[in-house]
Amino acid sequence: MGLGSIGFNLVNRHRQIQQIQRTQTANDLLKQKKYALAVAAYDELLQTSTAQLHRLWTNRGYALLELDHHQEALNSCSQATSLNPQADLAWNCRGEALYYLGQQQQALTVLEKAIAIQPENEIYWFNYSNILANLSDHEAAVAASEKAISLLQSQPQTDTTKSNLAHLLGQQGHILLELEQNKQALTAFEQSLDYQPDSLTAQQGKGIALYRLGRYAQAIKLFTRILRREDLTTAQRAISLLYQGISLCETPQAAAATKAFEQVLQLTADPQLQKIAASGCGIR
Repeated sequence: MGLGSIGFNLVNRHRQIQQIQRTQTANDLLKQKKYALAVAAYDELLQTSTAQLHRLWTNRGYALLELDHHQEALNSCSQATSLNPQADLAWNCRGEALYYLGQQQQALTVLEKAIAIQPENEIYWFNYSNILANLSDHEAAVAASEKAISLLQSQPQTDTTKSNLAHLLGQQGHILLELEQNKQALTAFEQSLDYQPDSLTAQQGKGIALYRLGRYAQAIKLFTRILRREDLTTAQRAISLLYQGISLCETPQAAAATKAFEQVLQLTADPQLQKIAASGCGIR
C-alpha cells in the first residue's frame, strides 16, 4: 500500500470518528431534552452522513414531537420508514404524530406495523390502546393495555417501570369505566395507586368507581382528601366537587351537597357540569 492510500484511509477514519462523535452529541441533546438543539444537530448530520440515515430521521422526528411540530415529525419519520421499512421506532413515531394530528385511524394502521415488527415493546401497545380508546373500541383497548401491562410487569421494577405501570393501569381503569365494568375499574385504579399513590387521575377514577358501586362514604372521604390537594386545576377541582356532591346526595348530608354544587357553579362554565350542579340532589 502506498503512502497516498495510507493518507486516504487515515482521512476517512478521522471523518468516521467525527461522524460518530457528532451523532453521539445529537443523541445526548435528545436525551437531555434539548429538543431544538437536537433537531439542529440532526439536520447538520443529515447533510453529511451516509450511515444509519433512518435512525437520524427517526430521532429527529421524536425531537420534533416533543416540540409539538407534529407534521414535521410525521415527515421525518416517514422518511425513516421509506429508508428502512423494518424501523419499528419510526413507525411508532409516525403513529404518535398522526395521533396528535387527529388522524386516529391512520395512526392505528401504522402502529400495527410497529407492533408486527417488535411485538414485545410495551410503549407500542400502550399507544395502540390509547388510540383504540379514542375510537371508542373499548374492549380492544383493554386487551391492548393488558398486553402492555404484562410486558411491563415482566421487567425489573425500576422507578420508570413503576411510573409507566401506574399510568397504564390508570388508563385501563378509565376505559373500564367507559365499559361500566366498575369493579374491574376499581381494581385497576387501586393497582395504579399501589405504584404511584399520588396519581390524581387514579384517585379521581377510584372515587368515581366507588360512587358507581354505591360505596358513597368511601367516595366522599376520597374526594374530600383530593380537594385538599394544592395542585388541582380549576377543572379538576370542579369535577371532584361534583362527585363529592352527588355522593353526599346519597347520604343525609344534603346541605353539604348543596355547598359542593354551589362551588361547582362558581368554578366552571362547562354546560354539562353546570346542568348537574344546578339540579342539585333533585335528579337522583
